[in-house]
Amino acid sequence: GKSSGSKMAVTLHRRLALCVLALAVAELAAGVQVTISNVVPRRDTAGNILDAHDGKVVYQNGTYYWYAASYGMCKEPGGDTGCAGAAFGACGFRADHNVSLFTSTDLATWTNHGPVFQTALSGIPQAVLFCPKALYNRATRTYVLWFNWISGSDFANSFYAVATAKTPFGPFVLATQKVTTLAHQDTGDFNLLQDDDGSAYIIYTADISAPSQSHRMSIERLTPDYLATMGASAASGFFGNSFVEAPAMFKRQGIYYAVFGSCCCYCKEGSNPIVYTAASPLGPYTMRNALEASADACAPRASRASVLAARACSGSISSQQTDIFGYYAEQGEGFMWMGDQWQSAPDGIKAHDNTYWQPLAFDAGGNVTQITFTPQFTLDMP
Repeated sequence: GKSSGSKMAVTLHRRLALCVLALAVAELAAGVQVTISNVVPRRDTAGNILDAHDGKVVYQNGTYYWYAASYGMCKEPGGDTGCAGAAFGACGFRADHNVSLFTSTDLATWTNHGPVFQTALSGIPQAVLFCPKALYNRATRTYVLWFNWISGSDFANSFYAVATAKTPFGPFVLATQKVTTLAHQDTGDFNLLQDDDGSAYIIYTADISAPSQSHRMSIERLTPDYLATMGASAASGFFGNSFVEAPAMFKRQGIYYAVFGSCCCYCKEGSNPIVYTAASPLGPYTMRNALEASADACAPRASRASVLAARACSGSISSQQTDIFGYYAEQGEGFMWMGDQWQSAPDGIKAHDNTYWQPLAFDAGGNVTQITFTPQFTLDMP
C-alpha cells in the first residue's frame, strides 16, 4: 500500500536526479563551442577593443596568456602604411608603448590585466618598444619576456631586451637592456619557440639597416635561463629569402616550422608568409609554400624593388603575421595563425587595429594547407 508507493516515489526521484546529474556531466564533458570573428573587433570582458598587437600567446594550465604591445589611442596616418612620416613621437613610434596581458580559457572571452611592462618606467631612455614575446622557464620558474626596441634618438639603433617576472601577471623587471650574445646584430622582428625538452630558440631578422639592409632570417638557441643566446655556436645561419620579417616558429609531430613574410612596415595590404620546415630547430630548412592561397608568386624575392612590387598581390587576408600558437580543442591540439591588420581600424585609432586569426590545417605529409580569408570560425573547446 502506502509504504510501497512511497518507496516507489523515492526510487523515481532518485532516478530522475541521477538522469539530471548524468546530463549535466555530459554537458560539461562536451565543453563549449565558441565563435571567433575576423570581422567584429575583439573586446575584453569590459567591452573595450583589445589594444593587442605584435604579441605572443602562451598556454599554461588551461589558460591562454596573450602578451601584446599596446600602442595607445594615437591617430594613424592615412593611406596604406602606418609608417608614413615615421619619426620619434609619431603614432606607432612613441616611448609610451606597453606590454599588456590578456587571458582566456576559451580563446573567445578575454580579461584585460593591464600593462605588465611599461617602457616609460623601464629605465631605457627614449625606447620605442615592439614585438613582445614571453615564455615560462620551467627550470628557473621564471616568466621571461623579450622585446625589440629602437632608440628614439637614432632609429638605426635596434636591440633586444629581456625582462623577467615570477608570475605571469608581472610586473616584469628589466634584466638585460641589450642582448649582446647574438651571432648577428642590427636586429628587428623576432619570435620564440620552446621545445618539448625545455630548450628554447629565437628566430629573428638581422642587418635591417644600411649599408647591407638585407633583412635576413636566422635561428639561435637560448641559454638555459632564456636570458641570452648561445650565439654562433648554436645557430642556423641565414636561410630563406632577403627582406623578410615577422617570423613565427612551432613544432608539430616532430617537424619544425619557420614561417615569415616580406617586409611590411605597418602596411595595410599585409604580407604573404612563406613556410619552411626542418627536422631540427636549427635546420637545415626547406621552403615549402606560401601560406596564403592567393599567390605563390608573392613569395619574397632577392631585391627590394621586387618585394615592394610583390606586395600588390600578397594575399586576401591583409595581415602581417605576429604569432602561431598551440591551442587545445575537443579534437586535440591545433595551431592558430595570428596576424595584425594594420591600418584597419574604422576610426583610424592604432589601438583599434584588428587581428586576424585562423586555425591551420595540414596534409598527410605535414605541409601547411594554404589559407583564404575566413570571416569567422567555430571551435569546440574543452
